[in-house]
Amino acid sequence: MKTTIMMMFMLSSTLFLMMKHPLSSGFMLLMQTTFSCMINSMNSYSYWFSYILFIIFIGGMMVLFIYIASIASNEKFKFSMKTMMLLMMIMIITMMIDKTMMNSTMNELMLYIKNTKTNNKEMISIMKMFNFPTMMLSMLTIIYLLLTLISVVKITMIEKGPLRMKN
Repeated sequence: MKTTIMMMFMLSSTLFLMMKHPLSSGFMLLMQTTFSCMINSMNSYSYWFSYILFIIFIGGMMVLFIYIASIASNEKFKFSMKTMMLLMMIMIITMMIDKTMMNSTMNELMLYIKNTKTNNKEMISIMKMFNFPTMMLSMLTIIYLLLTLISVVKITMIEKGPLRMKN
């Protein structure tokens, strides 16, 4: 599973360079974000960091999508058959490689070792985030974000929004 995700991450990185339309580039960036969060969640003891990272990236991608959609709304979206064939071939090869690696007993042994170690360490790592030294930093960040949200809402005028259609 990990091999497939790593190969798909590298594939989306190479395909990102071939994209010419801004929306397809944004989609490839979204795929890279998803794959990097999945890899991060497999390597860490708790999934919280990858969830937070994914939510932050999605928020940024939504803002970028609004900007790109307003700038390049009339461009034609073209599919390249060479790129699609390359993508399909690499996906098939990746699935075949992953299938052979999943049958090995070494992966099962490593999975067993990882599961026995993570139960205790996962609880400790989650507790560290909300104990005294880091709790103050978390509370400071939460209060700062709340005050920033309130001030941005008060500063902006709804009727003079930047992306509103004028009738």
